[in-house]
Amino acid sequence: MDRGSTARIFLPIAIGLLTSCTGMKHTTEEKPMFTGFSINWTDDPVQNKKALTRELEGLVRPDPNNIVLGMRPTVALHNMIKEPKEPKGLGNTLRNKIGSAPVLIPDVPLPDITAAMANRLVNHGYFNAQSNYSVDRTRRKAKVTFTVSAGTPYRIHTITYADSSDELHRQIARTQDDSQVKNGDLYDLGELTTERSRVVSQVRNHGWYQLKADHLEFVADTSVGDHRLHLALRIKPGTAPAVLRKYTLGKIYVHGDQDPLLPPNDTTVVDSLYYINYLNNYRPSAITRGVFLKEGQHYSERQEDNTTRYLQSYGVFRNVEVRFTEDNVSPGVLKTDVLLYPHKRWSLFSELNATAKSNNFVGPGLRVGFKDRDLFRGAETFSADLNGNFETQVAGAQKGTNAYEFGGKISLQFPRIVPFHFLRTTRASVPITRIDLGYGLFRRINLYGLKSFLVSLNYNWKQNQRIWHEVSLIEVSYNNLYYSSDDFTTFLSENPAIQRSFEQQFIIGTGYTFTISSKQRKPLQGWVLVSLGVDEAGNLLSMGMRASGPRPDGGYTLLGEVFSQYVRFRPELRYYQPLGRKGDMLATRLLVSAGLPYGNSEVLPYVKQFYSGGTNSLRAFRARSVGPGSYVPVRNDDALVDQTGDIKFEVNTEFRFTIAGFFKGALFADAGNIWLFNDDPQRPGAKFGWSTALDELALGAGFGLRFDPQVIVVRLDLATPLRDPALPKGDRWVFDDLKPKIFDNMVFNIAIGYPF
Repeated sequence: MDRGSTARIFLPIAIGLLTSCTGMKHTTEEKPMFTGFSINWTDDPVQNKKALTRELEGLVRPDPNNIVLGMRPTVALHNMIKEPKEPKGLGNTLRNKIGSAPVLIPDVPLPDITAAMANRLVNHGYFNAQSNYSVDRTRRKAKVTFTVSAGTPYRIHTITYADSSDELHRQIARTQDDSQVKNGDLYDLGELTTERSRVVSQVRNHGWYQLKADHLEFVADTSVGDHRLHLALRIKPGTAPAVLRKYTLGKIYVHGDQDPLLPPNDTTVVDSLYYINYLNNYRPSAITRGVFLKEGQHYSERQEDNTTRYLQSYGVFRNVEVRFTEDNVSPGVLKTDVLLYPHKRWSLFSELNATAKSNNFVGPGLRVGFKDRDLFRGAETFSADLNGNFETQVAGAQKGTNAYEFGGKISLQFPRIVPFHFLRTTRASVPITRIDLGYGLFRRINLYGLKSFLVSLNYNWKQNQRIWHEVSLIEVSYNNLYYSSDDFTTFLSENPAIQRSFEQQFIIGTGYTFTISSKQRKPLQGWVLVSLGVDEAGNLLSMGMRASGPRPDGGYTLLGEVFSQYVRFRPELRYYQPLGRKGDMLATRLLVSAGLPYGNSEVLPYVKQFYSGGTNSLRAFRARSVGPGSYVPVRNDDALVDQTGDIKFEVNTEFRFTIAGFFKGALFADAGNIWLFNDDPQRPGAKFGWSTALDELALGAGFGLRFDPQVIVVRLDLATPLRDPALPKGDRWVFDDLKPKIFDNMVFNIAIGYPF
């Protein structure tokens, strides 16, 4: 078939497909498609204009149909499938959940939207706000322009809190010192609503059990003039007397293993708490330590929440419920029942899963295990599991390489700090002690095999809802290269530094991680997460052995094996900024990590070194293939082992947006590299230098698709390198080669979960 015949056949088909994908099939000039809108402000300047614009944009419903590369694929899918007869099934899912009906101008309630915009501005203090709209029609498309006039905003001149003399009003007045609403602030209904809830929460902590936010109101007086007003917080007239009453806790009953089908077994009094046994599963003291409500004290919402959250954190209860009942004989006294509904104590589980690692190894896996949620009758959780995976590398220099992995792990978790009491019990959450014992065997077929043994004692606890701590008090691991092929042995002999990192050795150390988040419940407010981690190994052992004599040439040993000595620092900074009402977000991460071997070690153990590249790192480069520095592997067999280093710098940023329903998209860019602290003659260019580090950064960018039904996130990322430090200096930008080699350069990543 000649080229002209091919064009005559396929051109009409292509035009038809493109026409269908535009989604314009069922539109008319009378009912044009709603293609978008803009908001035009007549006032200049407007305080908080950017935030107000985003808020007004959120009032426009329904949204215009999403456009991808000039087409509307979800509308095209909707139009291609007839309305199914059954409300469930594949047809309904494709047409109405993945697909979407075209949004036409008659579907958009423009008068209601403009009224809502004016009302929203009134809520922000623009009491004279006005809004209208105009529609620009072009053939079968229509775009709306909303014109908004805000006017001069009103500010708070003075504010008073419940100036009456009774006890409740005095308690309300005491909360004003912590108020975030100040004289001179713009009037904002949302801020006042938040302030009212804060006041009620504080007052409820002092006994006013029945007080709710709806019982309070702010009264505004605009007679002050000059766009100023006076605010007064008061109790609404006609509020029921019971709401004004201060409540005290009476007897408190803790139902330790609530079973509605069984009568109580016995009752034990612990610290004035009445512990009722049904199945005699738990020691009463193990449960009552998590109850912060005390007989004779005034009711406290904070202590109620602390009790529920603390007991729920044990991990052995599927539900925790606190009920209060007013005493009919003694008004103002509350009988309290703490109801605990346990999980099944023993459980067996098995999981058949698919593994997708950052180094492009994928394959099936199986995990089986056993769990006991009350080993010593103190809500301790014991678990034991076995796992196995078979994997094959689907991309990279060693594509087609197979590997398998077997392992077992035993864990014992206590809902308290044991055996030491170095931490006072916090009421933010349960402090957890976890003891782990594990064994693993990894074999990369025809290359090498590793055995590992691990035992550790770990603690983690929340200081409050934003700060949490993790302490690895002691971690002992033993790693052994039990198999090495001839090729791998030759490779190690030619790279002494890498060989030393693979030597069998003990790692005996400690670690600590501090994490703080500024995340709040405000929907469009950005937040920061900072994590500071440090771990070390071998220092106490080295100090003890140094006292007995100088270090031998081969280093100090434990049970005949050299032990590692190093310190690592792992700070991480993340920033998340929501953008608009559709869940769009700008996410950024900065990693700066360093590990310093010294004393008994010349290099970091292989398992403690850093790497760059892969599904959660530089996505335009194969896993663990970047660096160190500008080092270029001399031979292809350097891919036998991952490229690792002592120092890591990485920055990632991505714009996340919604395509349709559960389908999300992302545009991203990643930059970074790894380096060595010391010179390695076998890896020239690998040492870190302040003058060369910037020029040795790898850079990549790409596009991602994510399926996010809230339960699990399946992520597909396609990226291409933009700058490669392995290229000669001065030629590291790859724009010139990008076009002809774009498909050769691209890296496809499959992963579970977001990269950060």
